Amino acid sequence: MTAEYRINYTIERRLPGETDPTEIGFGSSGAWGDLDAALYSVQSDVQNRQWETEPGQPDPTEAVAR
Repeated sequence: MTAEYRINYTIERRLPGETDPTEIGFGSSGAWGDLDAALYSVQSDVQNRQWETEPGQPDPTEAVAR
């Protein structure tokens, strides 16, 4: 059996005038056979604004545009 790697992440944003950051999204790399592949998956999701959101969280493209 080979190892599997998964990266779970949360994206937070703190706008000017706010004291604490607010969670605006989250995601996971999925399961990969090596850490570099899991990292690439996360990097791709973030760069392409494809992370997941919950109701009330901004659309990823709108969140970054602010």
